[in-house]
Amino acid sequence: MIIAMQQAARKKRMLCVVAEPAALATMQTMLASLVDEWGMEFVLKEKEALAILAQSSVDVLLSDIHLTGMGGLQLLAEAKRRAPQTIRIASSSCAHRATIISALEVAHQFVPTPCTAEVLKATLSRAGALGARLTNESLRTLIAGIRTLPSLPHLYQELVAAMGSSTASTDVATRIISQDMAMVSKLLQVVNSTFFGLRRTISSPAHAVALLGIDSVKALVLSVQVFAQFEGARRPSIPLETLWKHGLITGTSARDIAKSQDIGPLGVEGAFMAGLLHDIGLLVLSTNFSEQYNEVLANLHNERLSVCDAERAVFKASHEDVGAYLLGLWGVSDAIVEAVAFHHYPMERSHEGFSSLAAVHVANALEEAGDPTTTSGIPTPIDREYLTACGLVEHLPGWQKAAGHSQAEAPAAAPARS
Repeated sequence: MIIAMQQAARKKRMLCVVAEPAALATMQTMLASLVDEWGMEFVLKEKEALAILAQSSVDVLLSDIHLTGMGGLQLLAEAKRRAPQTIRIASSSCAHRATIISALEVAHQFVPTPCTAEVLKATLSRAGALGARLTNESLRTLIAGIRTLPSLPHLYQELVAAMGSSTASTDVATRIISQDMAMVSKLLQVVNSTFFGLRRTISSPAHAVALLGIDSVKALVLSVQVFAQFEGARRPSIPLETLWKHGLITGTSARDIAKSQDIGPLGVEGAFMAGLLHDIGLLVLSTNFSEQYNEVLANLHNERLSVCDAERAVFKASHEDVGAYLLGLWGVSDAIVEAVAFHHYPMERSHEGFSSLAAVHVANALEEAGDPTTTSGIPTPIDREYLTACGLVEHLPGWQKAAGHSQAEAPAAAPARS
């Protein structure tokens, strides 16, 4: 059963897969006001959805994960394989942590149902903005010319899969991490720095996992192993140690800012991971195109351009674009990809209160103000207009205070080789 709403040329296309006819009717009603922006199709069966995906491109796939055939998660996984450029959104009335984690392995974002029309429309607005950013032709050309594009580390994939199962535990996480002694060494180094504010020395990976929490450990594993793939790079424009330190400070500051907003552990750890990885595109560009990136740095200094404008003058794309593209390919959650994609220019997306983007934007700007090494002495300003639009500007003094401890005590050691 396929129901199509009016579709015009060049509209963004959305495919909705729902479990029951009543839910389909509800979804149509909720999205009726978007017909001028979106061409929409609604189906009840996975086979119908796959047939549509095989025939033409779809910008957004929204699927209930509780379908009666192959299942919504399997459908999203197949869509990810067949059409990785499609933004994938999972929905479910079961919003348990394990369900969300499983969904985010194959989808960019999870939407609990029932939800309001405003929530669903905002989700689609973000998906449209992000999709346009990640399908830029200049970006695709740049990516195609990159010699060393990091792959999603196997240890991280194994950890994510294990933590999404019914047998997830800190013991299981510790066993997985302990397979890589370089990772264990780096984890203990980080947890024992004054950076994390612990009062005693931690000597075992099990104790480190228990104290940091599984989500923080996953973020650190991903960041450390991505950096390790670039060790030995010839004459990077920005030293790996500088980028590592900047990411670690920004990640912890973003986590502290998120904690102050009482948004729950998933939101806090999402901000931490987004902060750790916000400059992954800068890592890729400065190591693969060191001569061209030296030109970027010269333009920063001589012409007083913003870092993204200086990058676009040379590459026709920015490190925000490259980082978001890479994380999107890896299937990292939409909120994290969004924070990476817009951390210098948050006003380019919708303004809906606190988000990982707000945390990373402020944390990055505060860190650059204290040490603008990564931007050739030209720090990124805090966008007060964006914070005002989000209703957050009054929190800025408290965030500056919360981030101060993290910035002062970050360890400077480069990541361990993996």
